[in-house]
Amino acid sequence: MEAAPRRPAIGLAVSLALYFALRALILISNFDEVAMPQFELFPMGTIPLLLEVDGALPIARVYDNAAGQILTGLLAAPSYALFGPTYLALKLVPLLLGAVALCALWWTLRECAGERAANVAGVLFALAPTTLLKYSVMASGNHFETIAFTALALAAWVRAARANATPGALAAFGFACGFALFVFLGALTPVALLLLALWGVRGARQTLRDLPSLAAGFAFGVAPLVALNWIAGARGLEFLGAKFGGSESGFELARTLERLDQFLFGHLHSATQFRDFGALSGSTARSGFLIAFAVAYLVLLAPALRAAWAMARRALGSSTTAAPAPRDALAAIVCAYLPLTALAFSLSSLKITPRAPPMDAEGYRYFNTHLFLACAALPLAAQRLLARGPWGARVLLVFALVPSINNLALVDWRFEHVNVGAHYDGYKLRQVATQLLTPRNGFTPAQVTQMIESHPPEQRTWLYQGVGRALAAQRYLASRGGELELWSALADYPAQRRADIARGFGTFFRHLSRVRSELDPRFFRSVLEPNEVDASLRTAAVAGLAQDWEVPMARELERDVSESVALLESLPAEHRPALARGLGSVCAQMTLRGLEIDRKLVAQALAALPEELVASFNAGFGAGLAEAVRGGLGPDDPASWLGERAQPATIAASREQRARELAAPSGDV
Repeated sequence: MEAAPRRPAIGLAVSLALYFALRALILISNFDEVAMPQFELFPMGTIPLLLEVDGALPIARVYDNAAGQILTGLLAAPSYALFGPTYLALKLVPLLLGAVALCALWWTLRECAGERAANVAGVLFALAPTTLLKYSVMASGNHFETIAFTALALAAWVRAARANATPGALAAFGFACGFALFVFLGALTPVALLLLALWGVRGARQTLRDLPSLAAGFAFGVAPLVALNWIAGARGLEFLGAKFGGSESGFELARTLERLDQFLFGHLHSATQFRDFGALSGSTARSGFLIAFAVAYLVLLAPALRAAWAMARRALGSSTTAAPAPRDALAAIVCAYLPLTALAFSLSSLKITPRAPPMDAEGYRYFNTHLFLACAALPLAAQRLLARGPWGARVLLVFALVPSINNLALVDWRFEHVNVGAHYDGYKLRQVATQLLTPRNGFTPAQVTQMIESHPPEQRTWLYQGVGRALAAQRYLASRGGELELWSALADYPAQRRADIARGFGTFFRHLSRVRSELDPRFFRSVLEPNEVDASLRTAAVAGLAQDWEVPMARELERDVSESVALLESLPAEHRPALARGLGSVCAQMTLRGLEIDRKLVAQALAALPEELVASFNAGFGAGLAEAVRGGLGPDDPASWLGERAQPATIAASREQRARELAAPSGDV
C-alpha cells in the first residue's frame, strides 16, 4: 500500500513569511541598527570587487580563522551582479542563509518529532531572540553563517541515522560536517556531537561499515579548509592554539569555575539581548526566554540522558541495546551542546564583551548556535508536556514567544531614514591595505604596489589611502608614545601615488582623534613641520583628516560633519584650505549616494564655511566626484543643489584634473 502523501508545508510557509517580513521591516526602516560596517564590508563585501581584478590581492590571503568570510564574499558576488554593490545587497546573503537554516530546522523537527513541533520551531526561529535576529541580517561570515551549515549537517544526520541509510546519505552527512568546519572552526562542537550521535545510533559494527562513505564525504567537505590553511600558513590552527593553548587559557580549577559561572549564570541571561518595548522591559523579556529554555532543558534532560546512555552502549559494541527514538537522540544532542560550549569557553581565552546598541548583538556572538538549538529544544519539550495536558506546553511557549514582541523595538516606527542600505556602498577598498601590509602575508612594497596598480584608477586612490592609514598605524604603534616619523615610509612607493598615501596618514590621525578626543599633537610635528617634505604631500595629509576611516552611516553623519568642522577650526589658518578641500571630497562621495540627509548636511557644511575656503571646498568636491569607485549611486549632477556657493566651473575643472591624475600610470611599476 502506498503511503499517504504529506500535507503541504503550510507551517513552513508561515514561518518563512514571518522570517522575511520582520527582517524586511527592520532593514527598510532602521538599516543602521543592524549594520556593523567594520566587520561586514571587508572582507565579505569587498571580495566581489577583488574577483573582478586580475592581479588583485589573492582571496585566500584574507583568511583569518573563519573561511565563512570568504564563502560569504563569494556568495555576495551574484547578489551584487543582480542588485548592485550596495550594503543591502550584501545583507541578502545572511538573510537567505538564515532561510536555509529555518528550512533545515523545520525539516529536522518534522522528521524527528512531527509537523506540529516543526511548525513551532520554525516560528521560534523566525521570531528569534534579538541577538540571533540581528545576526541573520549581518554578514559576519562566521557567527551566523555557520548556523545554516550546522543546520544542514543536522538534517543530513537525520537521514544518515536511519536504519536504511544509503551510502549516499552517509557521504552527504560526512560532507555536511566537513563543510561546516570549513565555514567556521567553532562548529567543531556541534559537528563532534553529530558524529558521536551517529556512532551511537548506528552502533559500533555498522559504523565501521559506514566509515568509508562517511570519511569520503567528510574529506571532500573539509578539503577547502585544508587547502586554505596550506596556502595561508595554518592560520586556523594558529587561532585555535592562541585561544585554547595560550597563557590565558587551559585548566586551572578556580579560573575554570569562575568562567563557567560567568557563562552560565551571567552571560546566558543577557545573550538574547531583547530591548525594552512597550510594557515589557528588555530585562523581563530576557528572563522570560531564559526561564522557558531552562524548563525545556529540564524536561528534556531525563530522556536525553537515557538516549545518551543507550548510544554510548551501542557505540561500545552492545547489540542488545535498542537505538533511541530520533526525537530522544535529537534531545541528547541539543542538551549536550550548552554544557560543552560552556566548558570550552571556560578553558579558552575567548572574551564576551557587552556592547552598547547597535553593537549589542556582537558582544554575544558566541551564543548564536545555542539560541538556534534552543529553537529545537523548546518544541521538543512542549511536545512532551503536551502528553500530560495542554497547559504546561502553552505556558512554556508563551514564555518563549512573548519576548519576541520586543524585537519590534528594532523597527524605526518614525521611518525617517527609509531604505538607506540600498544607497550605502557594500565594500571597503581601503581595508584591503591592511591585508596587503600585514607581516604574516609577507608582501614586499613592490608586490603591494603591483597588486594595487592592477585595479581601475578610481579604486587605486582608495587602496593607497588605506596603505597610508596602515603605515601610519604601524609607525604609531612602534613609536610607543615617542617621536613619530612618517615620511620615510613613502620611499618604497611610486612618487605619483604618495599624495594618496599621505591622505591615509591624515585618515589615521582623524580616527585616532576620536579615540583620544583630540588631534594628536604629533600630527603637526611629524606631518606638517618638516620643511624638506614637498608641500603637496603635507596638504594631502591635512586633507585626509576629513576622511573618516569607517563608512559614514546616516546615524553618525551629524557627528562626522561636526567633527570635521571642529578640526577645521582647530587648525592653523594656513592649513585650513587643505582640510576644506578634503571635506569637499568627502561630501562629494556622500552626495553620490543620493540620500536626503547627505544633501542636507553637505549643504549646511558648505554654507557654514568662511568665504575664503569655499573655492577649496568646491575643488575638493570635483576631485571627490572623480574618485567615485563605480560612478556613484546618485544623481548625474550632485552639485546642482549645493546652492549659491557651488562653483560649477571649479568643480568641473577639478574633476577633470583629478581624473587625469588617477588614470596616469605609475612609472615605478
